[in-house]
Amino acid sequence: MISISIIVEAHEAIKSSLSELDNPEPSSGPDGLIRVRLDRATFDRLGRLSEPGESYSDVILRLAKASS
Repeated sequence: MISISIIVEAHEAIKSSLSELDNPEPSSGPDGLIRVRLDRATFDRLGRLSEPGESYSDVILRLAKASS
């Protein structure tokens, strides 16, 4: 599992697909970001789908918007 930090809005967009075993009740850190754990395949997919300058949160929100 790989841990990444994302903004609250990105977490809201993907929380239903996160494993509760790997991602217990989320809490934000002092920076306001939420730590989530992703399997390697999902992490790699986010990397492949990212555009220059995009954060993980940006990718997640763009994909969520496209699928709605």
